[in-house]
Amino acid sequence: MSKFCFVLATALLLISCSKEADFKIVGTTPDIKNGTNVFLQKIDENNRLANIDTTVIKEGKFNFDPDQVSSPEMLILSFEQLQGNIIIIAENQEINIEAFKDSLYTSKIKGGAENDFFKVYYDDVVNSNKEKQKLQQDGAMAMQRGDTAKVAVIRNEFDAINDADKRRRVSLIEEHPGEFVSVIILSDLVGTRIIEADEADSLFNSLDQDLQNADKGVKLKEMIAQLKASETASAQAEIGNKAPEFTAPTPEGTQLSLNEAMGDKYTIIDFWASWCKPCREENPNVVSVYKKYHNKGLNIISVSLDRAEAKERWLTAIENDQMNWFHVSNLMEWQDPVARKYGVTAIPATYLLDENGIIIEKNLRGADLTAKMQELFGEI
Repeated sequence: MSKFCFVLATALLLISCSKEADFKIVGTTPDIKNGTNVFLQKIDENNRLANIDTTVIKEGKFNFDPDQVSSPEMLILSFEQLQGNIIIIAENQEINIEAFKDSLYTSKIKGGAENDFFKVYYDDVVNSNKEKQKLQQDGAMAMQRGDTAKVAVIRNEFDAINDADKRRRVSLIEEHPGEFVSVIILSDLVGTRIIEADEADSLFNSLDQDLQNADKGVKLKEMIAQLKASETASAQAEIGNKAPEFTAPTPEGTQLSLNEAMGDKYTIIDFWASWCKPCREENPNVVSVYKKYHNKGLNIISVSLDRAEAKERWLTAIENDQMNWFHVSNLMEWQDPVARKYGVTAIPATYLLDENGIIIEKNLRGADLTAKMQELFGEI
C-alpha cells in the first residue's frame, strides 16, 4: 500500500511538473480574418525581428506550441498585413491572448506573472507617450508662431514628464529585482538616456544574478558601459571647455579637421542627418544665420550621422537644403567617432565655439540661435 502511494505521489508530481513547464500560446480574435498568417518572432542580436514560427487563424483561433524557455524572454506576435504587434513575455505556462485587429497594442494577455508586470509598465509608457505627443504638437505650433516663451514652458513640462517617468520606473525595478521585465525597463531607461550611468549601474547590480547573467542582462551591462563612455565624452564637450579636435572625410573623400574649418570669430559644429526630420526642419534657420553672418566671421561644419549606403541621400540633402558650408561624415550613423567623441546621443545637436575653439553655447536652435548671433555680432 505504501509503495502504491509512493508511486502515485511520484506520478502526480511528474504530471504537475510537466504541466507547470508547458509553454503554449492560445489565441483568439473577434475581427482578424480567417486565413491570416500569425508570426511568432524574437529580437535577434542585430536588434531585428527574427521569425520563430508561423501559424494561421482558423475559426477565429490561433495557437503556438513553442519549445520551453530556460528563462523568461520577450517575444513578438505579428499579423499578416496588420500594423503593430503584440509583445509577450515567454514563460513556461499557457499564455492566452485576445487580439484586436485595429488596435493590436490593446490586445488582452493573460498568463504569467511577468506578463502581468509587463502590462503595468507598458500601460505606463503608453499613457506617458500620449502626454508627450500632445506637448510636441503644441510645441510645433508655438514654434511656427514664434512664441519662444510658450516653447520654453513646453520644454519644462516635457522634462517634468521625463523626470516623473524615471521615478516611477526606477521604483518598479526596485520593487521587482527578480523579474525579467525589470531588465527591459532598465534597458529602456538607459537606451533613452533618461537615467545616468552610475544610477543604472547600481540598479543593475541590485537585480538577481540570474537576470544579470542572462543574454539580455549581458547586453544591458554593455549598454551601461557605453552610456558611461558617452557621459565622459559629453563632460569633455561642455560649455567652457575647448572643443575636442577631430578630422573626418568630406563628401569629396578628402580629410578635413575642425581646426581647418574654424571661422575667424565663431564656429558652429552641427550634428545632423538626412533622415532626421527635426534637423531638416531646422536647416532653413541655420542657412539664414550662415548667409547673414558668414562674411562677418562665422563658419559652420556639419557632421552627418548618415549610413554608408545613404551617401547619395546625404549629398542630395546638402544640395536641396542649400547648406553651402563645410561637411564631413564617416557614414557610420550613431557609431560615428566624431559624434562619440562629443557624446552625441540625439540630433540635431550643435556646439557654438569662439575664435579660440572654446565652447560658449550648446544646442541653440530657431529663435534662440538667431538671438545669440545678434548678441555676438552686436546687433542687440
